[in-house]
Amino acid sequence: MSAVIGSKQSLFSQIKRMKAAARYPGVGLPVLLTGPTGSGKSYLARVYYDYCVYQGYLDQSSSFVHLNCAEYADNPELLASILFGYKRGAYTGADKDSQGLFDQADNGMLFLDEVHRLGAKGQEKLFEYLDNGTISPLGETKSGHQVNVRLIFATTENIQSNFLQTFIRRIPVQVEVPGINERTQFERESLTKLFFLNQSKRINRPIQLSKQVLSILTSQHYDSNVGQMKNYITLTVASALSKAKDDAGPLKVVVGDLPSDIWSNNETEGIRLRLNGDGTFITIRQEMSLQQLVDDDADQDNQIRCIFTRIVGLYNQLGISAQFMKASTDLINTLSDEMIFSNVIDRGEVPLDLMKRMMQAKLDSLEDSFSVKFSGNSLVVIAYFFYYRQFNYWVLSAQTHAVLNEISTKLAQDDARIATFTDEIIKMTRSALSLPVDVVDTLFLQLYLHEAVKVTKDNSIRCLVLAHGYSTASSIANVVNRLVGYTALGCIDMPLDISVETIGQKVSDYIASNQISSGLILMVDMGSLSGIHKYIHGTIDFPIGIITNVSTQSALSVVDQVAHHKAIDEIVKHTAQTVYTEGRTIYPQEVKKNLIITCCNTGIGTANQIKQLLDSSFAEKIDVVVNAYEYSLVSDPNQMAAIKRTYNVLAIVGTVDPHAEGITFIPLEKLILGENSEALLHDLGVVADKHEVEDIVTTILHNFTIERVLNSLTILDATAVMDAIDVVMSRFVELSGQVLGNPQRMALYVHISCMVERLIRNEPITTYDWKHANIDTNIFQEIKSALSVLEAKYSVTVPKAEVAYIYDIIHGN
Repeated sequence: MSAVIGSKQSLFSQIKRMKAAARYPGVGLPVLLTGPTGSGKSYLARVYYDYCVYQGYLDQSSSFVHLNCAEYADNPELLASILFGYKRGAYTGADKDSQGLFDQADNGMLFLDEVHRLGAKGQEKLFEYLDNGTISPLGETKSGHQVNVRLIFATTENIQSNFLQTFIRRIPVQVEVPGINERTQFERESLTKLFFLNQSKRINRPIQLSKQVLSILTSQHYDSNVGQMKNYITLTVASALSKAKDDAGPLKVVVGDLPSDIWSNNETEGIRLRLNGDGTFITIRQEMSLQQLVDDDADQDNQIRCIFTRIVGLYNQLGISAQFMKASTDLINTLSDEMIFSNVIDRGEVPLDLMKRMMQAKLDSLEDSFSVKFSGNSLVVIAYFFYYRQFNYWVLSAQTHAVLNEISTKLAQDDARIATFTDEIIKMTRSALSLPVDVVDTLFLQLYLHEAVKVTKDNSIRCLVLAHGYSTASSIANVVNRLVGYTALGCIDMPLDISVETIGQKVSDYIASNQISSGLILMVDMGSLSGIHKYIHGTIDFPIGIITNVSTQSALSVVDQVAHHKAIDEIVKHTAQTVYTEGRTIYPQEVKKNLIITCCNTGIGTANQIKQLLDSSFAEKIDVVVNAYEYSLVSDPNQMAAIKRTYNVLAIVGTVDPHAEGITFIPLEKLILGENSEALLHDLGVVADKHEVEDIVTTILHNFTIERVLNSLTILDATAVMDAIDVVMSRFVELSGQVLGNPQRMALYVHISCMVERLIRNEPITTYDWKHANIDTNIFQEIKSALSVLEAKYSVTVPKAEVAYIYDIIHGN
């Protein structure tokens, strides 16, 4: 079936489902083909039969039986006798037994075309076979007999309105065949060449086909699908034959041979534009195969293959050098543009939108974990690449693979950070999407991310684009950054219904994670965002320029002026005058927002859940921001110094003390136990009076009961998981002889419940600072043994790193 035109594009997922139906044990699964008249359903049914024979699911001698149900739509009894046969005496004139089509197709395949014409009664007559694999001939008085028939149906009608739901439920594999107008340009061109090849064989002489004719036929809109295209090509060849001077030699087919219908069905301007194309010819000989005619390098998958073949050539010539990196990343960018701007066919089992959402989550996680920003269209480019990756059709030689592995290994040695990002994305692709990946995927990410994670130069004015739409801001940033050759623009894409407060928070987060000293220029798409500076939290000790009605032109102008070290006020005024935007400059005031930090040494997810519990406790009663940060960031003095420049940090709430100098740490388990309320009273005293703080503390103690905390942090049933953790703790006490205090027990409830959810989601923590660890191996093994209760209950395996973190909690590390 892979030889079917479109098997790697618009028919990819359809053929994959049909192959799965064929592989199903017994007689496979019944298949229903839907699509407009002339889309190729009958052809696909025959190919499906040939595939079953080729794979050995059917014997070479098996039958392919075809029935057009429309011929018997008004006579269900006659249809039943044709399908199931009849017994002698079943009706007047039935003077002997007669087999039906099911018996003829026994151990073979039965294709029922126009199956919607069966009507309700006709559909019901198929239930016995679909349910039990038996049929009963008309007039049969005994039980039916068994037959082994693979069924495939076809219809041009809407499934929901033309079939019994009880019938549709019995057809699990439903395949939509697109019409020719919905096929890709590559597929339509391949079909056109195929039909000219068939004509060449029919007239038994070569055809010299004008590329202008090929272009016009490929671009034509066909009301009657493939049949209309075939007719046009037949008429075109007939016209060329009538003008030929002899019966020998190649037959030249030119624009003048096209049927007059084509000219009347198109606008003159459209045809004129097509006639300005290539005036050369291609030769089609009757002994040729379609594969020899089709330029498969036009197919997206083979473009990927060609790009990496060229990268191998560059490496053999230049080695790992600056020149190699520049040329290779240029090739990757070219490939990225081709993928994004080509027509996307919805052929993947993982839809493009889902791919984007999953990649967005992964990139956000990497940004949070490593304090980096991915510039430009990173999300879109990576999502499109792995969307095409589903089809897995590029074929590289073993030698090429070896060279690509060598390149990838050297790049990983040169830039460990990019190697880490690549590994994380590859790991997610394997586990969450179940896609096969190889060195091509790894090297694509290494080369693309080489530029995508560059950091803006220090001490220069930072520029940030804010625009509504899924990738409007990132598209502008991507174009400008590639034109100037470095990451000059940051970007924030915003949904249409986002609030100004949320935008302000996103800008505040950007400021907190970037060292800004000389100023920040915000380029926004709406005038209503000109007051966005009012919603920015923290200390702003630098000027902010705001430019409205952002465009690629205005963004490029701003970046150019920043590169020439112009003052921020001058940049804003000049841009407003030359690009016809509006602009203003706001100078800093010494006002800091109060901040409570939440963190957890097992990841940002738990920290975010603690943040939500605190947010619901404060409920806008006091002027405090609660932000979740990675544990590694909070425990880093330099990172905390950057946060303190923006915020007045009141306290840190979390599961493990990050030892941030001068900041109170409140363990989560203390909140659960109702302890440390005095510390919270003291820290919140700077933002509220005593009565307000006492009210807030009471709300916090209510919200932070162990059951509420566990239900907030995990998807697990709190009571069930607490019971299981009780058994684990009892088992550990029994094995070790140690006593666990209440704070340790509360911390273990929270940590282990989150751990179990991570393991169920197949997202375990696998890294731990073993180098500086001082672990008693006996106690470590006792913990591991105690956890076997959870492993059995939830069918998970606890890795060593997870055990080590539990060891730290028990020993107060």
